[in-house]
Amino acid sequence: MKNFDKDPDFLDLLAAWHENKNLSPSRRKELLRRLENDERLRIELAREIEMAGLTRAVQVGEPRWLELEEKLGVSKDQGSPDFESSVMGRVSKSATPQANQTLSFPKFAWIGCAAALVFALFYLSNEKPIELGVAQVIRLEGEDHGHHQNQFLKKGEEFTIEQGLVEMAFRDTGVHLVGTGPLKMTLISNDRVFLNEGEIKLVVPPQGIGFVVDTLERKFVDLGTSFVVQANDEGSQVLVLEGEIAVGARNDKPSQLMGKGAMANFDRDGKMDLRSEKHSGVPELSVPPMVQTASSLNGKIFGIAKGSEPIPSSKDEIQEKSITKRFLSLVKSGFKNTKGLENFIQGRPLRYTGIAGSYNHFPKNVSLGSYPEIHGWMAWYQGKVKAPEPGRYRFWGYADNNLLVSINGKPVFEGSRWDSHLRNDLKVFRNNHPSFPCLNSRAGFARGKWITIGDEPVQIDLLFGERSQNLTSGILLIEKEGTSYEKTYWGQPKWPLFLTELPQEKQLVELDELRIHMEENIQGSFSVSNDSVWKVVKGT
Repeated sequence: MKNFDKDPDFLDLLAAWHENKNLSPSRRKELLRRLENDERLRIELAREIEMAGLTRAVQVGEPRWLELEEKLGVSKDQGSPDFESSVMGRVSKSATPQANQTLSFPKFAWIGCAAALVFALFYLSNEKPIELGVAQVIRLEGEDHGHHQNQFLKKGEEFTIEQGLVEMAFRDTGVHLVGTGPLKMTLISNDRVFLNEGEIKLVVPPQGIGFVVDTLERKFVDLGTSFVVQANDEGSQVLVLEGEIAVGARNDKPSQLMGKGAMANFDRDGKMDLRSEKHSGVPELSVPPMVQTASSLNGKIFGIAKGSEPIPSSKDEIQEKSITKRFLSLVKSGFKNTKGLENFIQGRPLRYTGIAGSYNHFPKNVSLGSYPEIHGWMAWYQGKVKAPEPGRYRFWGYADNNLLVSINGKPVFEGSRWDSHLRNDLKVFRNNHPSFPCLNSRAGFARGKWITIGDEPVQIDLLFGERSQNLTSGILLIEKEGTSYEKTYWGQPKWPLFLTELPQEKQLVELDELRIHMEENIQGSFSVSNDSVWKVVKGT
């Protein structure tokens, strides 16, 4: 690559970035044209800005050193004055051109540099010199915010919107922020904001390491990541989408690390509650009419007869005797060997209406009332279905505890909890996505491999149920390759629910309430689309 050390345009751009040089309007236009047309120059400038940010990150004081100590694994001696030097050495090694990664955050480095370059482009494109502040408002939606558009926010300035969405970039750190109204926050400095009310998502590149979001309950210190913070009258909560953050208390207690996929609530007393350790509170949908039709996907619900077996006395025995394990032979036979199901009791026939939300009272609602809850229950839907159109599809979803989809006798998706026999014994391919939180799962949405579906109907077998007790939740979505889906503001596509018939009006209202709950409380989402309905072939 060309050496830019002696390139006058490159040197002027750096000087402008650091505010060390005033440029004439004609020179600014000239540099702007060069920056727009020269990709290598843009890349080299971004790298230089990133390196400057890294140097800045290791030269600042509290609160970053404590978090960098935890992140980099430096053993700190309370009496040693060399701690900052040792951390500086670790960071300097990570920042050399020979290193394969920069503090293990390559995914977000260029996002931050792009946000940083926004300022260079804006500065160069203005006829008159401007006084740059802490952050620039890039985009506003939902209200008439003409007075905010392209506004530079100063240190100590309060920013509020009643509704809508705001996108801004922080000048020195390259931090990218998206917030939704009602929003009230104060920009304390180049690397710190105080969130009074609302929700913000931040993407922090390497030069932004140590960026702090304060709330009344906690301070959240970034370690090179993407995360969401919410604040309201009752407290605050945080969700880590990528990387790690350090959560500091309003006292001298040490910071606590939270990693990818972690969620936590903080009440006004400062108590921390990990969302993944309690019941999600996801709404339970009412059970629609179960009248069977020739075009509905039908199913059965199974349980172990009460009193037919002794009650398990340990967790291992519960796992060993759960209903899930007894379905393994059925799955392994391509759903042909039903001999093991003969001793189960059954509720009334089921009509498939999608899997979404909580199912804590589902067995009772479909007349499976005499089974021992400790053994769990399992619903099995089967039939022949035709895809909306030929193509490649893959399933997304999660269930606590059991979720499995099989096409033509072969499992193609498994979205069960970590302790499910369907997950541990069948070894079906899956990828977990903690950045897309799903109901009460820290693992986030699971996804399967792409499968090719043609014009002909395919046999589908779907298992969904609970390993033990009765607190069950799940969701099953379907994605078609090449299809563009609406996204949430934090970037999750709203894949449609897997359906074989469009829900009735009452259920559509409940599903919309569930979607709103997921988006506002746990950063999950989905959609309901008539175009994505798989039709059941009559006579199957």
